[in-house]
Amino acid sequence: MRVYLSVDMEGIAGISHMRPTAREDSAYEMAVELMEGETNAAIEGACSGGADLVVVNDSHGSMYNLRPEKVDRRARLVQGRKPLSMVEAAVDGRFDVALFVGYHSRAGHPRGTISHTYSGAPTLTTLGGKPVGEYGINGMYLGVLGVPVGLVTGDDALAEEVADWLPWAERVVVKRSVSQQAADSVHPAEARRLVEDGARDAVQKAGVDSNDLQPLVLEPPIVVGIEFAHAGQADFAAIIPGFVRTGDRAVRYEAADGIEAYRAFVSAVRMAPTADT
Repeated sequence: MRVYLSVDMEGIAGISHMRPTAREDSAYEMAVELMEGETNAAIEGACSGGADLVVVNDSHGSMYNLRPEKVDRRARLVQGRKPLSMVEAAVDGRFDVALFVGYHSRAGHPRGTISHTYSGAPTLTTLGGKPVGEYGINGMYLGVLGVPVGLVTGDDALAEEVADWLPWAERVVVKRSVSQQAADSVHPAEARRLVEDGARDAVQKAGVDSNDLQPLVLEPPIVVGIEFAHAGQADFAAIIPGFVRTGDRAVRYEAADGIEAYRAFVSAVRMAPTADT
């Protein structure tokens, strides 16, 4: 049983404001410790659920947050600025299930804590006209590889979104979203227990020959829509072949499959902020 574990930071219990998620902040070390705690809880749960291999993708910010010595030795750790970002390690081999830990709600969500989608550039991202966050964009890429998402952890706003996009996935709520920069979290020890239980249940479910878990597969053409913070960012994203302007701050791309759609989205999100430099 091969498990792909993508770990972000904003959805970790005890993190309620964006500042501690930045490397230069005085509370960043505390945030990393909380992130490591839920990472190891997920690894423990995955292994007790039957995992033979767990590959962890450090998926926050510049993607070198987790301290290797602090990560459970049963897992492999992929870190650094990766071309395929939050799904890079998935191309390493065939995985049976994916676990998303410390995730958050989509850009534009009315109350999700530290809600965004990959960066601060998009204010809204849609697939087929339906608002989506990182859980769905990453799940779509993995779906083309035949890998279902079995677990998503974060706040209650995220859980509501995931129920719509990935109804088969375990949804673990470790905090209640109060606003964009506030949350009501359970104790970190309780969060780790919840994450461990959820990971174990997800891996056990993946090990059973049933239809309980499904890869997220969207019918082509897959229409990617992105609204940006201002028109200049949309101008720069629209330079990428295949993108067209659809509004004052919006662009659109039609993809033949989920991998093309993912690559197009990531390209646009990386290109858009160059309008501000």
